[in-house]
Amino acid sequence: MPPPLGEFLLASFAALFVTVNPIQSAALFAALAESGEPASRRRTAVKSVTVAAGLLAAFALFGDDLLRFIGISLAGVRVGGGILLMLVSIDIVFGRSIAPPSRPGGPGAGGAGDIAVFPLATPIIAGPGAITAVTVRATEADNAIVATGLLLVVLGIVMLITLGALLAAATIRRWLGDTGMSVVIRVLGILLTALSAEMILRGLKDSGIFLH
Repeated sequence: MPPPLGEFLLASFAALFVTVNPIQSAALFAALAESGEPASRRRTAVKSVTVAAGLLAAFALFGDDLLRFIGISLAGVRVGGGILLMLVSIDIVFGRSIAPPSRPGGPGAGGAGDIAVFPLATPIIAGPGAITAVTVRATEADNAIVATGLLLVVLGIVMLITLGALLAAATIRRWLGDTGMSVVIRVLGILLTALSAEMILRGLKDSGIFLH
């Protein structure tokens, strides 16, 4: 059975917001697209968020069915997904790059639009952590129409926040500064660590391995 909708809604938003990490995405976007014209940066931001949203929506709609077809249990998804998210959160907290972005002006970087799909859409916005999070939440929804619909709504909200952050990337970077950006990103990483630990503990409990 799917969890209570209020709990599901909050947990889904927390998981997606922290793994997509709009602040970090905005910081990376500001660095990657700093040499582009304002109009080009806007097009790149819209394209990258659109592609990422489509990718994550596909996992939200079909990730649960894929796992069922493979024969993976919900407990296994929670434990495995929790471990992966834990590793992502450790990288975030210690400031390690989850996916090295290509440099502006590097090979193939003829303009800001060249970076919209890679590395912005994936793996920066729709990275392994976000894909894992949305798949786990889809599995939690258990194909319930209302829960799945809420998951898509939450995904849409997070994507809109991300788009706003990308469009305001330069302003956010000036406002927070390098130190402020670092603090916010690491706080989000700590929250993701706690969330992933809860996923692992719940998965172990649901697996029944501690029952006598």
